[in-house]
Amino acid sequence: MSPAPHPTGMPYKPEQTFFKDPAIDRVLAMVMTMAAELHVARDRLATLEMVLETAGTLPKGALDGFTPTPEQAAKLTAERQAFAQHLMLQTLGIEVSLGAPVEGVDKFDRD
Repeated sequence: MSPAPHPTGMPYKPEQTFFKDPAIDRVLAMVMTMAAELHVARDRLATLEMVLETAGTLPKGALDGFTPTPEQAAKLTAERQAFAQHLMLQTLGIEVSLGAPVEGVDKFDRD
């Protein structure tokens, strides 16, 4: 699995490690990535349900009985696979946070 290009277009740097075993850092990064994604998804879903129920567009409990069309199922599968790839990126041992650009770090060095 190769990572997507860095959002800044700059090359990835070696990962930062905080524990003796870098695998612990990677697992923690995966857990935090999942926690953040789960929080956002749950919040947006709850908000969407409230908006739709308030507008009378969605009967309460309608999501529980929903069956996607083949096209919708394919979209959901693609999104699930993209999420899994993003999650597993943490295991490659490369920096995935943006960090400071190399040319800007020298401004903060104190000699």
